[in-house]
Amino acid sequence: MTCILIDDEADCLELLTLLIRKHCPEVQIIGQYDTPQSGIAAIMALRPSLVFLDVEMPEMNGFEVLEACKDIPFHLIFTTAFNEYAVKAFKYSAIGYLLKPIDQDDLKESVQRAQQILSIQQHVQQRDILFDFIHPSQSRREKIAIPSTDGMIFLPVRDILYCKADGNYTYIHRRSPENPLLFSKQLHFIEELLPADVFYRPHHSYLVNLDQVAEFIKGDGGELRMSNGALIPVARQKKEEILSLLQNR
Repeated sequence: MTCILIDDEADCLELLTLLIRKHCPEVQIIGQYDTPQSGIAAIMALRPSLVFLDVEMPEMNGFEVLEACKDIPFHLIFTTAFNEYAVKAFKYSAIGYLLKPIDQDDLKESVQRAQQILSIQQHVQQRDILFDFIHPSQSRREKIAIPSTDGMIFLPVRDILYCKADGNYTYIHRRSPENPLLFSKQLHFIEELLPADVFYRPHHSYLVNLDQVAEFIKGDGGELRMSNGALIPVARQKKEEILSLLQNR
């Protein structure tokens, strides 16, 4: 698997190079670039399988680099010192998101995921999802990309019934009778990925698809009966708001 590295900080490029060579020998580094412009030119000329891309750079950020290369198929791992880009990175269907200083185990996990996805040739679908997020006005967001132990799951938004928080993880319950998907991020991450006009958080531990609510059951705060029969608690302070939303759908 070939890769290029794009980062405006020379010491970060050097450290990432050393980590890849030591812990990911299956990855061949074919270029290192310290400006967004040189990185874009390299992507177009070299057509790497994988790009490690810094987010915060002068003149152009990583997302703008990605936009400039939208017609070139490659897989993407974001690198950044700023944690606030995490949600945006997941929205853009990045395979990995590495927070500086880069942890070797996180690096190996991201590279392994890239290899798995390459092996089943999912990059076309991944890129389609990516540019749906870049140009949301052109089409309604139809799918989200969820990293899994086997690669990436492309999940239709309409199939999500509700999401349930479990510490630092989130269970995604679907309309199908299959077991819920386990997403290795907190609930607020998945909340950011889903359309706010369809999904609502009636309780700190739950996020529901309003189109899949079958019944509101009275109580202190109340409960929502979903289309599959599951009961979701409603916090007392959310009762009036959820009733208004449901009545106006």
